[in-house]
Amino acid sequence: MARRAAIKMKKATYNRALQAVGSVIREWDPYTLIAGGAPEDEFDSEIAGVVTQIPRIKTEKEAVLALSRVFSSAFEAARFTPEQCTEAGKKLFAALSTNGFVG
Repeated sequence: MARRAAIKMKKATYNRALQAVGSVIREWDPYTLIAGGAPEDEFDSEIAGVVTQIPRIKTEKEAVLALSRVFSSAFEAARFTPEQCTEAGKKLFAALSTNGFVG
């Protein structure tokens, strides 16, 4: 029974992380796909990729690098350098901090 509760807690935590990261990425909306009418789930695989990076994120810079890694891998690397991901990375770090995932 305790094991079942632990698994549920992990899933609940993962879902909270998906929501926190997802809100930042959907607001950032690289390529303005969502603003242009694409479905809200357009970046779900990238959001999940960033969530897997959370244990490595301890600073704003690491949040920026996580976004850069995930989006460079999924799309064109030249468009997602750390410099180009800085603003969204700062917002990501703030969201993760607010939701208790870092800090």
